[in-house]
Amino acid sequence: MKETVKNIWSLDKDPSIKAILIMLQHEVGPNGFMLLDENLLDVKAVRIIFPPTQRELAAYVYSYAQREAHYGLDLEFPYLIETRADDQTIRLNDLTAEEVLRKVVEHLEIRLPAA
Repeated sequence: MKETVKNIWSLDKDPSIKAILIMLQHEVGPNGFMLLDENLLDVKAVRIIFPPTQRELAAYVYSYAQREAHYGLDLEFPYLIETRADDQTIRLNDLTAEEVLRKVVEHLEIRLPAA
């Protein structure tokens, strides 16, 4: 299920995840990303997509098993039958919020609004 993020404060998420979403929304605008399968995820995790790419790229951001004020990030790619599923994710840990934002925008190829 894909959801446009309207009110981040109403999400059943840990404050660390809400903080990342607020920062991302500030960076790319209110319609600049969507959440995928939101109800199925841990309160300390979120899966972000950028709808216009239509390539099923996703970024899985989580704060569990990380130092305080740091995040884990899985950059997810479409599944290819010829390769193992494990090969379709790049896992990064111990990232600051700024590093997560930069990598999510780059991975999903989100076009930033003009200043």
